Amino acid sequence: MNKKLFKSLLAVLLSSSIANASSLTTEVNSSNLKSNWWQNAIGYEVYIRSFSDSTGNGIGDLRGIEDKLDYLKALGVDFIWITPFYPSSDVDMGYDVSDYKNVDAKYGNLKDFEHLVQTAHHKGIKILVDMVFSHTSDQSPWFIAAKSAKNNPYHDYYVWESPTSTGGMPNNWQSWFSGPAWEYNQATNEYYLHIFAKQQPALNWKNPKVRDELANTAKFWLDKGVDGIRFDVITLNALPDIKQSSDLWGRMPLARTYLESLNQQVLSKYNILTVGEMPGVDERNADQFVGSESGALKTVFQLDIMSLGNDGNKFHPTDYSLVEFKGIFQRWYDGLYGKGWSSAVLDNHDQARAVSRWGNDKQYWQPSAKMLATFLLSQWGVPYIYQGDEIGMTNAPLTVQDFKDVEEINYYNEQIKAGIPESVFLPGLIARGRDNARTPMQWNNSKNAGFTTADHAWLKVNPNYQTINVANEEKDPHSILNYYKQMIKVRKANPAFTYGTMQIINYNDENVYAFTREYQGKKFLIVCNFRGIQTNFDTGIPNLTKDKILIHNYSEKVNIVNGSINLKPFEAMIFQLK
Repeated sequence: MNKKLFKSLLAVLLSSSIANASSLTTEVNSSNLKSNWWQNAIGYEVYIRSFSDSTGNGIGDLRGIEDKLDYLKALGVDFIWITPFYPSSDVDMGYDVSDYKNVDAKYGNLKDFEHLVQTAHHKGIKILVDMVFSHTSDQSPWFIAAKSAKNNPYHDYYVWESPTSTGGMPNNWQSWFSGPAWEYNQATNEYYLHIFAKQQPALNWKNPKVRDELANTAKFWLDKGVDGIRFDVITLNALPDIKQSSDLWGRMPLARTYLESLNQQVLSKYNILTVGEMPGVDERNADQFVGSESGALKTVFQLDIMSLGNDGNKFHPTDYSLVEFKGIFQRWYDGLYGKGWSSAVLDNHDQARAVSRWGNDKQYWQPSAKMLATFLLSQWGVPYIYQGDEIGMTNAPLTVQDFKDVEEINYYNEQIKAGIPESVFLPGLIARGRDNARTPMQWNNSKNAGFTTADHAWLKVNPNYQTINVANEEKDPHSILNYYKQMIKVRKANPAFTYGTMQIINYNDENVYAFTREYQGKKFLIVCNFRGIQTNFDTGIPNLTKDKILIHNYSEKVNIVNGSINLKPFEAMIFQLK
């Protein structure tokens, strides 16, 4: 089917299904949720490599995070999720772990981590660690032993298949990082599976020894006082038979069984937040994984909006439909509200910068960044701010020579090998490449944005750090940073943004995302213009007045006539209706 036709039909179906669906208006009873501290919490993702360098080696580290805890406390976040800091060969920047129970020397040591946890707790900030349990590094002692011989005790820690009768690969599965998903190992005359880079061999969860090793790993960090675990692509723990399609990656029933066992064995014994990045799980079955009654995990980290704005290839950017964008958030709310808990996310370390993707990082940089803050922090689910979004960090003007990300490098080489001109594919690769989110945090306008005292940071600093940086924005009462602080206070002061029901107004409007949140007699209207145009929006509330506004991202007054708002580009506001 023609892709444009398919997307049009999908939009119609989504519109029809949501328009005809009965609204979920029964409020969650928060009285039985008080022990779940994370439901009222606001998260902040720290991409450790790029956050703050305390040693002058050009790479962020654990002490660098500790140095910035007062900044995070002042921002108002409740917990930080730290990306992997374990020993790694850094093929995938830490998501290829070689030792699950240690700290990579470039980030510090175990004592540094323990001190970070202690200091964060003293300041009222909780810590989440990132567990990569679907694969290891090929430099892991497990894999080095596993590939040496079929009778090695570690051999069955990984997924192996024999060559075909003609000596070929077991099947045609393709890696998510380009190329075949199989790599030949001469010592055993077998192929091992790697869903990502060839240096990231897939673990075999069918082996109970593997499951025990990973359970012990989770316990190791929880016993060090961490407050939760974020599980990377955790549903890839269960894989289809090689005769089946790779479309089933993440969709196998055993994924839930394995997680339930992990929860029973370890996770349930701690008062923690667990969040799963779960490919293959959607709003229709998510309650089986994160349901309040029986879910193995507490929340799902869903990134479905990242499928928008391309033609099926993430590096082929297109305009996106706001109706489809609304549909994704609404479907997750409809599927989980009152049953389990989701997350609210606009970007992370694997995506382009939010303001560059969903806003306008040039003409309307400040209002669009503030609009996105308004939207994110009024959504249902645990919100995650990605480092730098609170100051409006943007995509960077990177070149091929600047690339550090394995996905970008592999894709570039694949396109060149296929004879595709750079002019065809490179603009999209630069716009959507993961390195955009990984440029160093911009603390001030000194060399390397105050991130490091080294001559060069590990990744090129965005040159706009001279104007976009924390120090500048802390001094400006109208900055994006100070708007984030205000919006965080609005969310925390009003339980409706945590527990309230949600209802979209004028779902089919392609410019404005407006919705209400209502809880225990209080009702709020959130209006966000997602486009860089002036547009009129009828709220359907004739008595709407300016004096009901809690927060607004423009200094000029809101133009309201008989319930209709004449919205400026990327204008956003929240009204308290009752």
